[in-house]
Amino acid sequence: MKYSLLFVVGALLFVQFAHALPHMKRESVAVEIAQSHNSVHHSVDSSSEEDTPEAQLIVYTLAEIAKLATWILERGSVVVKNTVKELKEIPVKDELLQANITRMSEVAKESSEFTLTADEEGVLKLLMYMVNFATMMDDYENMPADSKLKHTLQTALENNGYARFESDFEEKVIQLAKDFDKAFGEYVKVLSPAEKVKQAKLLKWYDDFKAETDEEKKLDKFGEFFDHLS
Repeated sequence: MKYSLLFVVGALLFVQFAHALPHMKRESVAVEIAQSHNSVHHSVDSSSEEDTPEAQLIVYTLAEIAKLATWILERGSVVVKNTVKELKEIPVKDELLQANITRMSEVAKESSEFTLTADEEGVLKLLMYMVNFATMMDDYENMPADSKLKHTLQTALENNGYARFESDFEEKVIQLAKDFDKAFGEYVKVLSPAEKVKQAKLLKWYDDFKAETDEEKKLDKFGEFFDHLS
């Protein structure tokens, strides 16, 4: 499961917000993300305060990632909470297992209590909690396969719906990439010849993104999106 991707994307978006995003105000972007997150339908051509095609694409992309991150926190916190309940019933727990139970409990609690608000702080909290959750699960995935701790955690997670959560997550990530591909195509359609010249680096990145067939490499390529904005 590519939690490492979420860590990278979450950290990347955090940095983008810290630097106010290209050409845009953090506050207005945060409002757009929260509003689009709460909307049933949102497209790259939705009206916004920052109504240039590039700005709309940025907000659309951030909003879609925010939706995925919120889903991860909502669904993931349920899986982890139930897993923690099962782990707490183990009669004899060593320090390492207890430390993992404590960490999982804390991450599940903050994830389940989070509600996205239409301000900069709300979006930054979402990204921070997403990174916390992704890091925790990535640490689990990278434990030695033959370790007692990994076996104990794996059994409890699988007993509480982790496999379904993992499968649904991967489907959503693939769909996110497909939707972004479509949205970017719409963005390109409205560019003038002069704008296409100006956005040459971004368009080259998009061609490489479309051409990549390896799923993991394609997702890594997606994480480079903001680096190529002019």
